[in-house]
Amino acid sequence: MPRIAMTLAVALVFLSGCAVNMKVPVKDPVPSPTTYSKTTETEPAILAFKDNRSEKDKATLVSGRIPMQVVYHDKPFDAVPWIAQHIVKEMAARGLPVTLGDERSSTTTVVITRVHIENHRVSGFSPFVTFTSVCADVLTDRGPQRITSYIKRGKVPVWSFNEVIDPTYNAPLELATKELAAKLNQLLFRQAISDEDVNALIRKIDHDGNAADAYLDVYQLGFGNNPLAVSELVKLSSHDNEYVRLAAISSLGILKATDKYEFLTRIYENSSLIWQDRAMALKAIGDLGTSESRAYLEKQQSQLKGRSDKDATWTKQIIALYL
Repeated sequence: MPRIAMTLAVALVFLSGCAVNMKVPVKDPVPSPTTYSKTTETEPAILAFKDNRSEKDKATLVSGRIPMQVVYHDKPFDAVPWIAQHIVKEMAARGLPVTLGDERSSTTTVVITRVHIENHRVSGFSPFVTFTSVCADVLTDRGPQRITSYIKRGKVPVWSFNEVIDPTYNAPLELATKELAAKLNQLLFRQAISDEDVNALIRKIDHDGNAADAYLDVYQLGFGNNPLAVSELVKLSSHDNEYVRLAAISSLGILKATDKYEFLTRIYENSSLIWQDRAMALKAIGDLGTSESRAYLEKQQSQLKGRSDKDATWTKQIIALYL
């Protein structure tokens, strides 16, 4: 083997912690336990999911520093049917009248255009990080409506590289299905969890805010579609726990808190903050879905032209989910 190739191979093994091409078994998500409070009568919906990804995206679910094999029941992971199945399960668990169908029987079609996981690691001593993104267009009588998910997670393996699988692959995939389910609820049903459920989540977060999985409850405030959560999410956006903070910032967009547009732009424009805080703010701005927020994304896209550093590259990938 030529010396350069040997050096690169050794470096890759070091970066990956000897995890090159290891299998990543996908687990089925556990649906959310809290149902929406029915505030209006809802018509049943049959959802059809269409895989409209590019051939390149279909062939390369995972990219980045370390090649990984994502499998489901020991077979190559077929992302779109899996996502479709678990979105419908999540919505049904929330008490929404949805079933999974095909385009001939559906009342609503969800066209998935992007499912991707990018991984990154600087060295064998740094966190293994993933960026999981899903992008879809919901075909409605108002025209296509964009829904997305973008989740950053990281983990430093201590004893075995297997320790990164659940936090950096399974947890983000589960959150992605729940975020898309929440956004479909906004478009089709407009249901929300009760004020009592919001307050119960806030009390739990106050008590467990530094726990490793506290961020999951923060996401539930966003998925709940109740604006009562907005003021608490603003507070949590400066929490010491990184993933609580990111979940809170992201959830302001999920709740379409348009009155927090300037709050979110201040986070994004604050160069003293770490990239992931600023990135989640930009993602939340995209989720607001207003002409003002779209113009802001277009402006940032223009300013990032010509830059190829990793932060700029990742930021442009977020913007591309919306434009």
